[in-house]
Amino acid sequence: MNHSVLGFFPYADRLLGAAARLKQAGYRNITIFSPIPIVHEVDHVLGEKKNPIKFFTFFGSLTGFFFGTTLAFGTAALYILPRFGKPVWSVTPTVVIAYETTILLGVFATLVSFLFFARLPYYKKRVYDIKIGVDRFGLLVRAEEEKLRYVEEVLKEAGAEEVKRIYED
Repeated sequence: MNHSVLGFFPYADRLLGAAARLKQAGYRNITIFSPIPIVHEVDHVLGEKKNPIKFFTFFGSLTGFFFGTTLAFGTAALYILPRFGKPVWSVTPTVVIAYETTILLGVFATLVSFLFFARLPYYKKRVYDIKIGVDRFGLLVRAEEEKLRYVEEVLKEAGAEEVKRIYED
């Protein structure tokens, strides 16, 4: 069972102050909800996370290139069509097929890795409150039961209007 604390803040600067304080205290599972985009401020406070999707895109594209090249050369080798002194393995159709399979498998790897890292589809109930989407900022911190009291104190000291404990299954 996961234990969480959700604090509602009227202003973004108070929210970011509480998030910075909790991060300095060693909490790593911090989620920020906002009705407006504050991406750069959040990255400054919590640190920018590494995005591994680019590696999947690269290796998917590389796989697609080698697959397309092998497909074109293999097909030409299996079904030899002699054409008046022209080479059996022509470069032009091979480049086109390799280009298309590079893009196809690169996009497919990107899509699959995005869905994996975004944890989609997600069938469990997510923590959300309608106030966050209207005019409040939310700070969700997941921690062990014994550490939740400190999190509640930090959120209240930082200016949270409301602090709720959430028990997830």
